[in-house]
Amino acid sequence: MKNIYLILIGLFATSCATVGSVIDGGKEIATTTIDTTVKTVGSISSAALTDVSSVVTTVAETYEGVIETVVENVDEQTDELQDNPEESE
Repeated sequence: MKNIYLILIGLFATSCATVGSVIDGGKEIATTTIDTTVKTVGSISSAALTDVSSVVTTVAETYEGVIETVVENVDEQTDELQDNPEESE
């Protein structure tokens, strides 16, 4: 009977060490996965924001040119519609 208790204690101690190793391994995997994911998402977000910034700048510059052209055309057309005193005389 004494031998059975010693065997059970040995198995219990071994299983506790195994459980501890599994917990440590799981913790290591989880922290590594989270760390890698956060770094990857951070890099992707930074690149995406840089790309979006470039696109917004390009669109703003394009619309700026379009708006200037429209303003010039409207100005020319309104000048044509206005009565010139020199032509009336």
